[in-house]
Amino acid sequence: MRQRFLTFAVFGIVLVALGEWGLRSGKFKSLDDSWLEFCIGNAGGKLGNPAVTVVRIDDGYEPLRIGGDENQPNDGTLSRLDYATILAFVAKFEPRSVAFLPTPVFDENLTLNKTDIAPLKDAAMKLPKLVVASTVSNDGEQAKEAASLAYPPVKVEGDPSSILAFTRTIRYPDAQILVNGTPAFKAIESARDLASDKMIRLPLLARKGDQVAPSLILAAVANHAGIAPDQITVKLDDGQARILVGETYTIPVSSDGTFVIPMRAGINAPMKKSVSLEDGSRKEVELFSSLTVDELAYTGEENDEVAKRILASFQSRFDSLRENLVLIGFDRTGDRRIVTSSGESLSETNLFARTIATIQSGRYIEWWPAWGRWIAVAVILLVAVALFRLPRAKFVPAVFVAALLFFAAKVLVFSATLAWTPPFVALALFALMAVVGIIVPVSKAESSES
Repeated sequence: MRQRFLTFAVFGIVLVALGEWGLRSGKFKSLDDSWLEFCIGNAGGKLGNPAVTVVRIDDGYEPLRIGGDENQPNDGTLSRLDYATILAFVAKFEPRSVAFLPTPVFDENLTLNKTDIAPLKDAAMKLPKLVVASTVSNDGEQAKEAASLAYPPVKVEGDPSSILAFTRTIRYPDAQILVNGTPAFKAIESARDLASDKMIRLPLLARKGDQVAPSLILAAVANHAGIAPDQITVKLDDGQARILVGETYTIPVSSDGTFVIPMRAGINAPMKKSVSLEDGSRKEVELFSSLTVDELAYTGEENDEVAKRILASFQSRFDSLRENLVLIGFDRTGDRRIVTSSGESLSETNLFARTIATIQSGRYIEWWPAWGRWIAVAVILLVAVALFRLPRAKFVPAVFVAALLFFAAKVLVFSATLAWTPPFVALALFALMAVVGIIVPVSKAESSES
């Protein structure tokens, strides 16, 4: 047994080190994703499905130009006609709900921005009532607020004084979109300490005076679920702060109204599910999807052969626009300035989309803490000590049963806590245990003692 255990310990240290390196570098992402989805599939219906489709304004989108606007800067700035075109593309799919992230400022001297030429208002009116973004601040300069926006209030149970406050709006939605939109803040400019190397927090609530307003994320989730702002309740009076979106969602938050985004929850576009149709066939449904504006533009070119092929290959994504919450925003290379704890670079649009998908699906999933992973390694070592005493005939089935029980326990822990840990180290250690047990024999003295 000693020789078996020493061999196992030496090679096991190497495998644990390799697992820790892979954990930090994401080298075993495919294995991790498969294991997480297995845990989710065996969580007993505790988790739901997301329903969000992102319409991305990416590097490939070229702003519209008119010959008379020679002085228009070629810096990627979009005009009212650009936004009207994008909204018109989305409107063709008759979406249930739309959230609009950009807060543009227009040069009124340019032809494309003039009201009589750029029908942004008309395009907005063809959509259901939008949730439109603003930016607020708590810099104390209330008197300098250009105009007061009517942010819809939510109910609060408990003392709201700890919720992040704002005094004024500093970036406004365009008035032509706001005609058919409900304003909601997307960021508190004065709250600059919400992101760090270890976590990213987003405010889902903010307080102005005696009233508490929902963020764009919270307002969009409620709007898509058909829940009015006055049916959103913030509970702060019984220990764990949380937001109740009607009876549909319960969102855990900090007492200041911020939400910690779980970056290891397996929320990545595309996410799909297969559903059965009445004729017995199956259809893919996009749960968390992504489309660029250029891909949407092909839907107006049905007579073009290239467009036909694109329409066929993207049909499930186009269909998702009718069912999912549609989030419109920028996702250019220069917009991806948010760095997650795993080193991934995200735009504000993608970060908001992930947060919305997390809330819709209830995937408040995190990794085990470091001490939990080390306890798991210690348990495997104890199993090895016990099993290495067995002869080969009994050892192999015993290792197989022990591995099954170990991973079943991990699934049970996930079901109870929504916490998981990457499987590489445990898989590698059990595989090593089996190999060592087969190759390295038990001494006769140890076998007799056993």
